[in-house]
Amino acid sequence: MQMLGVDKMEKPKFLEKIRVNPIVKKDLKVLSRSMKIAWGVFAYEAVLSIIFFFATYMIFDAFSSYGFTSDYQDFMALFPILAGVQFGIIALIMPIITASAVSGEKEKQTFDLLLTTVMTPKAIVRGKVTSAVIRMMVFIIGSVPLMAISFTIGGISWGCLFITMIAFMIFAILTGSIGIFASTLTKKSITAIILTYVFYFVVGQASVVPALIMFLVNSNTGSSAISVLMIINPVAAILEMFLLMLSGEDLFSNNPLGFFSGWGWVIVSGIVMLLMSWGLQRLAAWRIDPLHGYLVRNKKKKNSMKVVTS
Repeated sequence: MQMLGVDKMEKPKFLEKIRVNPIVKKDLKVLSRSMKIAWGVFAYEAVLSIIFFFATYMIFDAFSSYGFTSDYQDFMALFPILAGVQFGIIALIMPIITASAVSGEKEKQTFDLLLTTVMTPKAIVRGKVTSAVIRMMVFIIGSVPLMAISFTIGGISWGCLFITMIAFMIFAILTGSIGIFASTLTKKSITAIILTYVFYFVVGQASVVPALIMFLVNSNTGSSAISVLMIINPVAAILEMFLLMLSGEDLFSNNPLGFFSGWGWVIVSGIVMLLMSWGLQRLAAWRIDPLHGYLVRNKKKKNSMKVVTS
């Protein structure tokens, strides 16, 4: 006799191999059940719409004040303007999301419970960053129709939009990794957010200051080294990307390596930023690893014993 009831459908084998990070799974469930994300997207789109109409008005006004009719090709500037604003929003919002990821758990006194789970420190850090990036990309994808208006006047292709979306994701991963690392250094969320912005300044100045010194010392040989130093600077990569999209100009074509320029330089810069993100996440995982404190205490104890015996 057959058993009553309906047998559960077996999952395909390729789905069984997919392991979703528990933190990402939990955050996505909470996010989908709340109206905060809907109101957040509405506010995000409202800000972009205001900037869009203001930029459109400025383009029309710039021509009408001189008695010229507006050239619709000038509306291609709307694409980098909206994209630049979104890069700025990512830089401002991601620290608020990720900088409180670990320090917020400490403030709620739930961090020790998180460490008692079967998740490794690397999985915890990776889940926090991935959850923040997905949340940010929801806002970015919602802005695609507004950015796609630039396509109606030509000059901007779907490939440019796809490349920009990849740049958004890489930048979000980098800023999220900086935020999660800052969150492991303090016990207060406000301090972690401020520390993240300090790290922004340090990362930016780490390439700008040496490049400026090289240019002042010797402008001829310094220009080639500047292109290599600017690889770690997100702002330089964004400027290079938009210049290549709109005019085809190469800002860092003069480099000593010679085998990459233009889009090659942008790709290398993106890879370097992903490596920086990986390193920051590893450092953050090392910081929250319970064995970290144990090993540090043992090392200090051994050093003190050596001093006493000597």
